[in-house]
Amino acid sequence: MKRAAFATMAAYVGADKKAENHTILDFLPYIEKVANDERNFVKKAVNWALRTIGKRNSDLQTEVLALCNRLILSQSTSAKWIASDALRELTSPTVKMQDHPRHIYRP
Repeated sequence: MKRAAFATMAAYVGADKKAENHTILDFLPYIEKVANDERNFVKKAVNWALRTIGKRNSDLQTEVLALCNRLILSQSTSAKWIASDALRELTSPTVKMQDHPRHIYRP
Protein backbone atom coordinates (compact mmCIF):
# COMPACT_ATOMS: atom_id res chain seq x y z
CA MET A 1 0.00 0.00 0.00
CA LYS A 2 2.86 2.40 0.72
CA ARG A 3 4.35 1.81 -2.71
CA ALA A 4 1.00 2.59 -4.33
CA ALA A 5 0.63 5.78 -2.31
CA PHE A 6 3.97 7.19 -3.40
CA ALA A 7 3.57 6.06 -6.99
CA THR A 8 0.23 7.89 -6.98
CA MET A 9 1.92 11.00 -5.56
CA ALA A 10 4.49 10.92 -8.35
CA ALA A 11 1.81 10.46 -10.99
CA TYR A 12 -0.32 13.27 -9.53
CA VAL A 13 2.59 15.72 -9.41
CA GLY A 14 3.42 14.95 -13.02
CA ALA A 15 -0.14 15.05 -14.30
CA ASP A 16 -1.89 17.94 -12.51
CA LYS A 17 -0.35 20.93 -14.23
CA LYS A 18 -2.49 23.41 -12.27
CA ALA A 19 -1.81 22.14 -8.74
CA GLU A 20 -0.38 24.84 -6.50
CA ASN A 21 2.92 24.46 -4.69
CA HIS A 22 1.34 24.39 -1.23
CA THR A 23 -0.67 21.30 -2.21
CA ILE A 24 2.44 19.45 -3.34
CA LEU A 25 4.52 20.61 -0.37
CA ASP A 26 2.08 18.69 1.84
CA PHE A 27 3.56 15.47 0.42
CA LEU A 28 7.08 16.12 1.74
CA PRO A 29 6.40 15.25 5.42
CA TYR A 30 5.04 11.86 4.32
CA ILE A 31 8.09 11.26 2.17
CA GLU A 32 10.38 12.13 5.07
CA LYS A 33 8.46 9.84 7.41
CA VAL A 34 8.55 6.79 5.11
CA ALA A 35 12.06 7.27 3.73
CA ASN A 36 13.47 4.82 6.28
CA ASP A 37 11.38 1.90 4.92
CA GLU A 38 13.92 -0.66 3.70
CA ARG A 39 11.59 -2.48 1.28
CA ASN A 40 12.97 -2.11 -2.23
CA PHE A 41 9.80 -1.15 -4.10
CA VAL A 42 8.67 1.27 -1.39
CA LYS A 43 12.11 2.88 -1.47
CA LYS A 44 11.95 3.24 -5.25
CA ALA A 45 8.44 4.73 -5.16
CA VAL A 46 9.44 7.25 -2.48
CA ASN A 47 12.47 8.19 -4.57
CA TRP A 48 10.32 8.57 -7.69
CA ALA A 49 7.88 10.86 -5.88
CA LEU A 50 10.71 12.96 -4.47
CA ARG A 51 12.42 13.37 -7.84
CA THR A 52 9.15 14.22 -9.59
CA ILE A 53 8.34 16.91 -7.03
CA GLY A 54 11.85 18.32 -7.37
CA LYS A 55 11.55 18.60 -11.15
CA ARG A 56 8.19 20.38 -11.06
CA ASN A 57 9.55 23.90 -10.50
CA SER A 58 12.45 25.75 -8.89
CA ASP A 59 10.61 26.57 -5.65
CA LEU A 60 9.72 22.93 -5.03
CA GLN A 61 13.22 21.88 -6.04
CA THR A 62 14.63 24.06 -3.26
CA GLU A 63 12.38 22.35 -0.71
CA VAL A 64 13.24 18.88 -2.02
CA LEU A 65 16.97 19.60 -1.90
CA ALA A 66 16.62 20.72 1.73
CA LEU A 67 14.76 17.49 2.53
CA CYS A 68 17.45 15.45 0.77
CA ASN A 69 20.13 17.12 2.86
CA ARG A 70 18.21 16.20 6.04
CA LEU A 71 17.73 12.60 4.87
CA ILE A 72 21.42 12.14 4.13
CA LEU A 73 22.17 12.91 7.78
CA SER A 74 19.81 10.18 9.02
CA GLN A 75 20.91 6.76 10.25
CA SER A 76 18.77 4.88 7.72
CA THR A 77 20.56 3.44 4.70
CA SER A 78 17.30 3.60 2.78
CA ALA A 79 16.85 7.31 3.47
CA LYS A 80 20.46 7.96 2.49
CA TRP A 81 20.01 6.09 -0.79
CA ILE A 82 16.78 7.96 -1.61
CA ALA A 83 18.37 11.32 -0.86
CA SER A 84 21.63 10.70 -2.70
CA ASP A 85 19.85 9.40 -5.81
CA ALA A 86 17.46 12.37 -5.84
CA LEU A 87 20.33 14.82 -5.30
CA ARG A 88 22.30 13.27 -8.13
CA GLU A 89 19.40 13.72 -10.55
CA LEU A 90 18.15 17.11 -9.36
CA THR A 91 21.58 18.74 -9.35
CA SER A 92 22.49 17.39 -12.77
CA PRO A 93 22.96 20.11 -15.41
CA THR A 94 20.68 18.18 -17.78
CA VAL A 95 17.64 18.09 -15.48
CA LYS A 96 14.54 19.57 -17.13
CA MET A 97 12.26 21.68 -14.99
CA GLN A 98 8.56 21.64 -15.85
CA ASP A 99 7.73 25.09 -14.38
CA HIS A 100 4.19 24.20 -13.34
CA PRO A 101 1.79 25.81 -12.50
CA ARG A 102 2.43 27.93 -15.52
CA HIS A 103 0.55 31.01 -14.31
CA ILE A 104 3.30 31.44 -11.69
CA TYR A 105 6.41 30.49 -13.65
CA ARG A 106 5.63 31.49 -17.22
CA PRO A 107 4.12 34.79 -18.37
